[in-house]
Amino acid sequence: RKKDLDVVNKTVNPKITGNAANVAKESAQEIKKAVDEGATVEEAIAEEIIDKDADIAPPAQVYGANIFRNKSLKVYRNSDDAPALESYLLSTGDQVTVTIWGNSEYSGTFVVNKDGYITLDRMPRVYLKGLSFEKTKDLLRKRFSAFYSFGPSEFAATITYKRTLTVNIYGEVFNPGAFNIPAINTAFNALVAAGGPTDIGTVRMIKLIRAGEKPRNIDVYEFMNNPSVQEKFYLEDNDIIQVAVSQRVVTIAGAVKRPFKFELINNENLVKLIEFAGGLNDNAYKSQFQVKRFVNDKEVILDVNYKSLIDSNQDFKLLPGDVVQVKAIPKAFDNYAEISGAVDFPQKFEIIKGMKIKDMIDKGIIQKEARTDYAYLQRANTDSTYTYVRINLEKILSNPTSADNLEVNAKDKVIIYNKSIFTDRYNFSVSGSVRRPGSFPYDVSKTLKVEDAVLLAGGLKTDATDFAYIVRRDIQNANDIQYIRIDLLDVMKNPNSKDNIVLKPIDELRILSKSSFADKANISVIGAVRTPGQYEYDYTLSLKDALTLAGGLKMEASASRIEIARVIIKDDKPTQTVISQVTVDKDLNSMAGSNDALRLMPYDQIIVRTVPEFSFQKNVNFEGELKYPGSYAIIERNETVVDIINRAGGLTVESFVEGATLFRSDGNTGFLIIKLDEALKNPKSPYNYVLKEGDLLTIPKVRDFVTLKGAIRSSELYTTDIVTSGKINVPFTPNKRAFYYINKYAAGISKEGDKADVTLLHPNGELARTKDFFFFKIYPKVRKGDIVTVGYKPAKPVGEDGKKKEDIDWAKTTEKALASVTTVLSLILLIKAVNP
Repeated sequence: RKKDLDVVNKTVNPKITGNAANVAKESAQEIKKAVDEGATVEEAIAEEIIDKDADIAPPAQVYGANIFRNKSLKVYRNSDDAPALESYLLSTGDQVTVTIWGNSEYSGTFVVNKDGYITLDRMPRVYLKGLSFEKTKDLLRKRFSAFYSFGPSEFAATITYKRTLTVNIYGEVFNPGAFNIPAINTAFNALVAAGGPTDIGTVRMIKLIRAGEKPRNIDVYEFMNNPSVQEKFYLEDNDIIQVAVSQRVVTIAGAVKRPFKFELINNENLVKLIEFAGGLNDNAYKSQFQVKRFVNDKEVILDVNYKSLIDSNQDFKLLPGDVVQVKAIPKAFDNYAEISGAVDFPQKFEIIKGMKIKDMIDKGIIQKEARTDYAYLQRANTDSTYTYVRINLEKILSNPTSADNLEVNAKDKVIIYNKSIFTDRYNFSVSGSVRRPGSFPYDVSKTLKVEDAVLLAGGLKTDATDFAYIVRRDIQNANDIQYIRIDLLDVMKNPNSKDNIVLKPIDELRILSKSSFADKANISVIGAVRTPGQYEYDYTLSLKDALTLAGGLKMEASASRIEIARVIIKDDKPTQTVISQVTVDKDLNSMAGSNDALRLMPYDQIIVRTVPEFSFQKNVNFEGELKYPGSYAIIERNETVVDIINRAGGLTVESFVEGATLFRSDGNTGFLIIKLDEALKNPKSPYNYVLKEGDLLTIPKVRDFVTLKGAIRSSELYTTDIVTSGKINVPFTPNKRAFYYINKYAAGISKEGDKADVTLLHPNGELARTKDFFFFKIYPKVRKGDIVTVGYKPAKPVGEDGKKKEDIDWAKTTEKALASVTTVLSLILLIKAVNP
């Protein structure tokens, strides 16, 4: 594996040329990854080339080329990606395993050597080079049957390793060159590795050239029609695939199933083109195809009667660049007549010679709701206008020989009307305080009265008022509205009441609710109760009831500080708010005296105060290196970190006070920077925080090491068992700065690292970073447990020329500036020496 990686790092396999070398260099990391996962260098590079080309290959222009671009075919990059087919041809390097079980037991593995044979134990050599896998199994079964006893199902021969070969692909492909691929690939798979034919490359006359043999032709269309033909095209080492320029490409468009460009060969012409295009659509106009063709430097159009060609078993010769246009039948069918309206089967029917309107009626089945005194025959004129002929259906149905029973023409439409379309239909509605309000059909007999409408709506609700209104609108003028007040109580008691009037179309009987005439009032209970909220007011509601409905008083509630805020409402006078203070006993009974004084009024607000300075225990948590870590209750208002540490028995001998952290959950504060060593030395230190409920102080064990991470070179030098997660841990040395550790233990800053972006994270959460002093950098001092992080340089900006701008090397710039200054000073001194 190391050797393979060295090949990737230093050079590109010389057998892979052209674009392959560029892709390999640009994608070295992807290739390394593939090698780590088990691929050979050649397989990894080939895979990267294919993946890159798959992303950039344009859509195919000629039918057949698409199978090399849409991943319907793939290259098998590893020998185990696919099993060997029966037609697979063995060659040097293939590894064959023979297994026998049953009466005899045997297992052996043999490699086909460079001379083409395998050597069996105590048996003659067996020549396998050039044999198919199927014939190889038969031959080995016969050889072993002479020395071992086994049944037909007790013998197996498998290819456990298949060789890698080099195939050379030239001509009109996207990536010509040499490719190393497993021998399980056929010529079709190999073409995928080269990106397939370009838009001018042939897909019908691809040549497979092998030394000592006659070139064979590869036809993609033959493969697409029968994929098993690929078994004829297994490859040998150093085979050549030549993709020439296509010679005769024609285009077919219009009413065919697969309009596209197709390549034709030999004697293939129009008939074969239609076959390649998937055949004609059902609406194709066969009597006239049009062929556009370039003849004598001009474009001409030829009309071809395809139907006549087929009938006479002839064909039409196509030339390169021809465009065949198959037209669709321009007109829809017109041999029909239609019946619509009040019939059970409104639809179009085929016209039969001599068909009449009575025949259409019999097919459509007239409905009983249909008007039979008249109907219309809609007849289409040749100028796309229509003529309407009025007919009497009663005469037609009673006497088919009637003059109204006209003969039907193409596109005629018999329209039969429903009686309902000639009738005005109205509703009336009942709304308000009834059990089933809604809209109801109007009574055309004009006998429906108010009482009837109430009963149809389910009757009155108990909160219905004794009166109601009829909202009456004029049918012809909806803006003309009349309100009629009726005595509803009298109507429901006496059907003969004068107010029990007959309803008219679109009348609305509006029945009001008594509750709509009363203001709803609430009282509210807030403060130290278990279920604060609003409650509907009633004069029977007492203070005790309100407090009980609110869940009673909480433990912290002050029974002697219950306030009732009341708004005083007087007619035509400004409102006033008054406050009453009440004391209740444990049973919520008022201790104020008379019940009248405690009677609640609408909109009262009951406020239950909390006992002053009432609170439950507030705890903090101290964990880590304390003698008694755990949860501690705060016993004083201003109890500090040091106070709790003293209560916890002090620190253990292994405590690392410099690394202590304090997390505050109160108000989502988060971590507080703390220097516990300073707080312990001086309790008045600002780091001796006053504690809040939920605070968490963590004191770790001593950390006598320093962590280095980021853009450092250690990952290039140390093994992975030393460098974990991109960081290393090194011993602490007092009074040293960050750059000391980076140089000594991490071999310095990497090329991608930024020397000015070196930061320290102290164990207590403090951050320290590098400072600039003129042309120098002052790196921060390192403490025990610190994390030293080297940042990465920002991405270089792109200039107007499209190239990345280079960073200014300030060290070299400073060096040049100082050299210039030194030269000038030397000249000045020399001049003074010459002219004292």
